[in-house]
Amino acid sequence: MKSRIYIENYPKKIIELSEIINQSKNSYEEMAETIRCYVEEGFLLPVKSSGLNGRRPALYNKYKILKPEKDHRESFEKIKLLHGRFDHQYYLTHPEQYERISEEIEALSSFLWSRSEELLEPMSINERSFSIFGKEKLLKSIENQFSSYFRMQGFSFEDLHTYPTPEPFFEYIHPSLKEGQILIVENKDTWYTLRKIMREENKPVVFGIPVKVLLYGEGKKITRQSGRLREYMEEVLGEHQNDFYYFGDLDYEGISIYQETKEKNPEVNVKLLLKAYEAMLEEKLQKAYPETRDHRTPRADLEDFLANFSEEHQKKILQILEKGRYIPQEILNWSLLKSKMEGIEHV
Repeated sequence: MKSRIYIENYPKKIIELSEIINQSKNSYEEMAETIRCYVEEGFLLPVKSSGLNGRRPALYNKYKILKPEKDHRESFEKIKLLHGRFDHQYYLTHPEQYERISEEIEALSSFLWSRSEELLEPMSINERSFSIFGKEKLLKSIENQFSSYFRMQGFSFEDLHTYPTPEPFFEYIHPSLKEGQILIVENKDTWYTLRKIMREENKPVVFGIPVKVLLYGEGKKITRQSGRLREYMEEVLGEHQNDFYYFGDLDYEGISIYQETKEKNPEVNVKLLLKAYEAMLEEKLQKAYPETRDHRTPRADLEDFLANFSEEHQKKILQILEKGRYIPQEILNWSLLKSKMEGIEHV
């Protein structure tokens, strides 16, 4: 009924009788009967202090809207199936807390049921977050509130086995590799993970490329000064002619940073770390690709970027971008990157 829909969507808890009557084309007598039915079924409650309107049949001038309680039965069934580490009793008592973040709860529960062995190996916080939730920034945003965000028993943030990624130095120079190339990495987590493997595992060969210097590009910061890469190469590596490789997010912003880096440094050779991008495209996901932060297109021609890839990968990249989605670097986590890196003996 039109009047019921109107009342259900009314923005306030108290509604004037005149508003109920005015929105309907029915006669006063018909509306009076409708309101009487609403009161009987507990949808409306007369505000007796508002007084009667003086007409026949008499109605109160104001009514309180009583919205029915939500049916949580479906949520109860899903809560019962959560992994044993979740506090089932809490969520059964507070189903609205489950419903508020059900997507994240279900993702973590599914991970613990089927992939908990992955916690035996460390990951950076953003890598672990993307691996579990398909959202690389989620865990960092709730790190200090993890125990209240997820109500669990015998499981804490430390059990996720993440390692911290503090603000890094701008560069890491591998001490044992005499010669090698320079790799620019867009994001902090991936830079830190690569450095961790290069330093602790002594594996400076990244996707077949010997990397002497690992640079943290800090997003667009790498593009702020024209000719800076040539100056940097001469300062750090002297007269050696080295290639620069770039590795960033597979989105419009990452593509723009790569292209602008090339344009502002015409005296040096800047290439894509192509095999890293191919690995990103070939990695199977537990979730859909995340939605991009915006839909900005790169300033340079997208065809220049796509020309580096096979026809199959070109199509996949376009499909991802056109759907407003992207692949973050964090899809290649510690264990995946380690499997693609080799020691000095392979140089």
